[in-house]
Amino acid sequence: MESPPVELIFRVVGTDDADAFVQSGDMHVDVFGELLRRHGRDWGDFHDIYDFGCGCGRLTRALRERAPQARMTATDIDEPAVEWLREHMPEADVRKNEWLPPLPFEDGAFALVIAFSVFTHLPEDFQDAWLAELHRVTRPGALLLLTVHGESHWRQTWEVNFAQAPRRLRLQSKLFAVKRRLKGFVHWRGDGWERLFPDYYHTTWHTPSYIRRHWSKWFEVLDVHENERPNEQDTVVLRRA
Repeated sequence: MESPPVELIFRVVGTDDADAFVQSGDMHVDVFGELLRRHGRDWGDFHDIYDFGCGCGRLTRALRERAPQARMTATDIDEPAVEWLREHMPEADVRKNEWLPPLPFEDGAFALVIAFSVFTHLPEDFQDAWLAELHRVTRPGALLLLTVHGESHWRQTWEVNFAQAPRRLRLQSKLFAVKRRLKGFVHWRGDGWERLFPDYYHTTWHTPSYIRRHWSKWFEVLDVHENERPNEQDTVVLRRA
């Protein structure tokens, strides 16, 4: 499959480097594959895979290569990205989803859901609505691999990137740190993402304890895989009861 236009690549990875776009998709899908194997599964076990928040197909392409037997479904809020992916991957069911549920799928449609860099940007009410909807569209025993910003991303953002930031922002980071320690969830609206995406779309951090406590309302939390590399995302492994 040819590379997407540079403006679509930039909206996904923050650079117009097509090679980085492809390589990062391969890397993230390989991490997901390793997590599946830790829980006794492999790509070949799944016949219905849903890439929720697909963008222009960074992970969808790699998922199709590793699970050619699967019916691939992909959605995103970004209409230009969806249109490009639909044209260039006609064998997949690619659709635009709205900011909030419902999705245009039947109950129990999917055995595996991938959501990379989706819950990293949602306020809590949007997060909860989408967790409930993903519960609806997955079948009993389904697995979900959802990424979040964890400890390493928090440290990189506030202790490295913004270490010399204006005093107002550094004070805000201290307030966020208290909130994160007490609740385990922080949604920061001062990141500038509204220039590219809807106003609700900003930067969110989760702690493992919050995920185990709060996300267990909808799913069994099997694992929170913490990534220690700066700016990388943690992966939550869920199972639908």
